[in-house]
Amino acid sequence: MSHTHSKPLLYSYIRFSTMEQAKGQSLNRQVSYAKEVAKEKGLELDDSLTMRDMGLSAYNGANIKKGALGVFLVAVEQGLVPSGSILVIESLDRLSRAAPLESQGIIAQIINADITVITAVDRKEYNKRTIKENSMDLVFIILVLIRAHEESETKSIRVRSALTKQCNDWLEGKRGFRIKCGKAPKWCVWDEELKQFTLDTLEQAIMIRKIELYIKGLGGLKIAELLNDEFGKGTVHHTGANVYKEVKRRSLLGELNVKVGDIDYVLEDYYPALISEEEFNLLIANSSKRGAIKHSQKFVGILTGIDVFKCSYCGKSVGSHVIYRKKDLSQVPSSHKRYGCVEARRNNNCVMTSTLQIEIVEDAVVKFCQDKVNLQRILLNSTDHESIRLEGSNLESQLSQLTSKIDNLVDVLTKFGDKSPDSIAPAMRKLESESKDIISKIQQNKNKQLKIANSSRDEVTDRWLKLTDNLNELGGEERLAIRQLVKDTFKSITMQIHTSSNQEETGLSSVFNQLLGEKTASSFDLTFVFHNDNKRIIRFNKHTGQMMKGVDLVE
Repeated sequence: MSHTHSKPLLYSYIRFSTMEQAKGQSLNRQVSYAKEVAKEKGLELDDSLTMRDMGLSAYNGANIKKGALGVFLVAVEQGLVPSGSILVIESLDRLSRAAPLESQGIIAQIINADITVITAVDRKEYNKRTIKENSMDLVFIILVLIRAHEESETKSIRVRSALTKQCNDWLEGKRGFRIKCGKAPKWCVWDEELKQFTLDTLEQAIMIRKIELYIKGLGGLKIAELLNDEFGKGTVHHTGANVYKEVKRRSLLGELNVKVGDIDYVLEDYYPALISEEEFNLLIANSSKRGAIKHSQKFVGILTGIDVFKCSYCGKSVGSHVIYRKKDLSQVPSSHKRYGCVEARRNNNCVMTSTLQIEIVEDAVVKFCQDKVNLQRILLNSTDHESIRLEGSNLESQLSQLTSKIDNLVDVLTKFGDKSPDSIAPAMRKLESESKDIISKIQQNKNKQLKIANSSRDEVTDRWLKLTDNLNELGGEERLAIRQLVKDTFKSITMQIHTSSNQEETGLSSVFNQLLGEKTASSFDLTFVFHNDNKRIIRFNKHTGQMMKGVDLVE
């Protein structure tokens, strides 16, 4: 509903496609146009009503999807812009250079809301009255939009052609030039003499520190706080919002990824690399459910928040729960720090309502992992490692065959041109879809191999001895390091708490009891699954954490 009782306002919309245009006259010219129209209409130009989309394209709709114009259109749709208001633009193509039908719809939406559009370059007014009096205005609008779209389309084709040539030149080994696409990462500086990117020492140190803190498991706010303390206020945004994206960008490896049309170009060694490919892949593999702690979080459970600790009954996560009762963490008794099934706590279809003292469970896990000889025996016994490597080789072979088929179809398209068989395009799309699926499986296989390699090193067992000394006296950051160690060591840990119920056991519970002896109400079981798929189940005393019996499980 339109706010007809509100005073009409004069809005100004300024847009240009590249930030370079801000350095020229484009910005000043468009600002002065708005001031002139305001003066002629006897209206005051309110700077707060001036919308600016600087560096946003109207051809691909970026100014609507993520710019000020999109916000304005939503306000128009919701009736928040008063009837009789005026929108000043330099020319119609500042609003949109998209396909004419789409562009016409945008202008029609504004005019239908009783808003007058004035193009400052020719002082032409468009509103319901002018269009009713002169229907040729509609024809003129469409002609202008067609011409604007064609100009942008032509320019886009030229840019794509130039970019394609630059990418192909780089892949052929040519160097000494910059790819005119995107923005270089902060730690890289273009050296005009060397004609290549070099490292900015300070920005390099900031990024490496950012990665270290991310790997530790700190959240964005804490990372931002530490970086601003270490490198100076304003080094990063106080929320650390971009951290989660930056640590996953392949520019860390020195890659530039460019998409031209439907073709993805991967340009290796375009930037100087900050980390190795193995380090990057491990970073990505660990990024899922990494257990980042909140800035205000007091207690860090070494088993929770990393998608490792599971309930044996429902298969969902086991979480930590601390009852503070207005006490500091150091004053909370051990009995008030508990591990229990998250779903059972929510009364959500899980029968494992019992909980265990966190200290008891953590001590049990730590004592098991501190047994260096036993842990190495399990970690180094990677009987399935070879089959996983073989699976990776088979996937690579499948991808090679698909790539060869795609290349053959490309040759057919090149040979026949416009007269190529209609069946080629669907076949090409099918092969490309299969290729993407295989590439995804290859990455999953690599992640699995990395996890096995990372947990199979002797150094992992040494880390358990070093990091877990005096566990119950450690603070948040030290416990975060152990949490990462848990993730490096285990694929999953499943907890089963026994009760005094006489209900007949079936399935796995029955098998466990045959292996470990009859369960008692004073015991609980932990099933450890390692990244090499070896499994071990251990029964512990619920009150002391002492190991009662353990067996290896073979599938």
